[in-house]
This record gives sequence, C-alpha cells and structure tokens, in this order.
Amino acid sequence: MAKKALIFGAGLAGTCLAHRLLSSGIEVKIVDQGSNNSSAVAAGMVNPMVFRRMNKSWRLDEFLPEAQAFYQEIERVLQTHFYHPIVIRRFFSSNEERESWQSRSEEEAYAPYLAKLTASDLAHTAALNTFGSGRVQNAFWVDAEKWVGQHISYFKQRGLLVQEEFSSNLWEPKLRKYAGETYDFVVFCMGYRQKEEQTFSYLPLQQTKGQTLLIESDQISDLESLNRKCFVLPYGEGRFRVGATYEFNNSTLHVTEAGKVLLLENLASLGSYEPVVVAQTAGVRPTVLDRRPLMGQHPIYRGVYIFNGLGTKGYMMAPTLARELVAHMLENKPLHSETNISRFTDRTL
Repeated sequence: MAKKALIFGAGLAGTCLAHRLLSSGIEVKIVDQGSNNSSAVAAGMVNPMVFRRMNKSWRLDEFLPEAQAFYQEIERVLQTHFYHPIVIRRFFSSNEERESWQSRSEEEAYAPYLAKLTASDLAHTAALNTFGSGRVQNAFWVDAEKWVGQHISYFKQRGLLVQEEFSSNLWEPKLRKYAGETYDFVVFCMGYRQKEEQTFSYLPLQQTKGQTLLIESDQISDLESLNRKCFVLPYGEGRFRVGATYEFNNSTLHVTEAGKVLLLENLASLGSYEPVVVAQTAGVRPTVLDRRPLMGQHPIYRGVYIFNGLGTKGYMMAPTLARELVAHMLENKPLHSETNISRFTDRTL
C-alpha cells in the first residue's frame, strides 16, 4: 500500500512538494484555505545575483538549472504557460558598483550570469543612467498568480485538494491524524500563516508585508526588467509590475497610500515616466532573519515536517529544496545545514 502525505498549504512550497512526492509514488492530499496572500506580492522573479554585494545568490549553480527544467516540465504537465525567460538590466548606483560588475564579469564563475559591459550598456538611454548599466543573463520569472491558480484547479480536479481552513481542533500531531485520518507524513507549508499554528510556533518565522503596483506606460521598454531601488517587470502590452516594499512584522493585507508613494518614488529614480496606476496589491511573505528556509522534522512529533520561509528567492530555491525534503522524508538523507530547522531547535527546545 502506498504511503500517504498530507500537505497544509497550496502555495509555492506546497505545490512543488506535492509534485515531488507524487513523482516518488506517495499519495498526496492538500488542504488549503483557497486564498494565497503571498502570491499577491510575489513577482516570481528569479534573479541569479545579489546586487548589494555583487555576489551570486546562495547555491545558485545548484538551484537555477533545476528550477528552469522543473518549471518547464510542470508547464507540460499542466498544459499551460507561466515560465518566462528575461534579461534584468541593473542600473548602477555608483562607480564602485560598476567596477565591481566589470571585475565579476571577467570571472569564469560569473560569466553565465553577468554580461560583459558594452558601450551600449554604459550609454543606455531607456532610463536615467548616471553610472551605466549591466545585463543579468539566465534570469526568468514565473507568473505567481497563475502558478497558484492553475495548481488549485489541477489538484482539485484530481481529487487531491480540499479547500478549507486548517483547524487545530482536527489536528492530532502525536498520531499524525487530521480530521480522523492518519498519514505517514504531514508537512506544513502554510506560508506567513504558520505563525498562527502551534505545531511549529517556536520557529522564528517573520511576517513581512509587501506592496506592488500594476502600471501602464508607453515610455518604458518591455524588452527587459529594469532594476534600481525597485524592479520593473514587463507583462506585455504596455503593462508593468513595480515592486516591492518591505514592511517587517506586518501581516495586514490592505494597501496604503504611503506604499504607493514609495513605489512611485523608486520608479522615478529610473526615469521621468508618467505611469498610470492600474492596481495596487499587498501580500505577506514568510521570511526568516537569517534568509534561509525552514525545513525539517518536528523535534517531538515524528513524521511531521515543515517547508516554509522561502522568502524573495523562493521561485529559484523551491524545486531543489522540495526534492531534498522528500529525500529526507523517504530516505533519511540529511538536509543542508543552513535549511534544517535544527539550527533553531537545538537552542530553542
């Protein structure tokens, strides 16, 4: 008889994990409340670089190729399209940043990601360009709203998803039992709402609110994603997503005038545009202070796991981390030390 897994949450973490478990022959059931407030702020952008230090993202060379292959495979499975390769044009904030880019682009390890600077890059006129600009290669974005919506439909049609609120009254962690049914594995992928649930409440998950704008403009190029103080992601037909704010320890879901003003100010640092604001959205990200995900088995309840805290790099990390968590669950393979919740458990409980 096949083993059974219950997943709480059908956001990015829960859906990636469900695919990995199903591929391993595990029966899957997903319980989800039906509204994903992380996807409202997630641009789904996968940027190979951390511009602040001009370094590659953590574990980039592992995460990126697997993510690219995974999303294109899931497109085939769901018979839809949400994976979009894109070039990110970074406008330098100083001479030092430009020089750091130039130096990095000469290194073999950075060659796949940082295009060598050209005269055209340094004189790029599509935005204010005091110090020049550079192009990030091998970037892409996943349409987060479409990803979540398509997966809700996909799993629901197959009888694998139940749309309902998690109820602590139905949860018996010692027995791995929910609503009277026992599972071999239970995994919490509840995003920022994990703080409201007691099983893993000891973990330092933060609720970080973010706001974005959907704008229309005939002055901004839709050939690249622009980056400086904010991101400008082209959706086509003159529409762009501008984001995002970071409001720590804030789980409210209403948009604010202050958020709108800040985003428009950041956009103005790129050029003298006159955008039309079409919509403003707010969502809450699950983040961790050390910028590493929360993965692993509960220190007391055997067979009960968490997969959360993916943060702003989630769409790059999720496919690999989901595979690693399944290997940990089924084969007892060790998790990466920087993702394992034992880094908190050992000094918390």
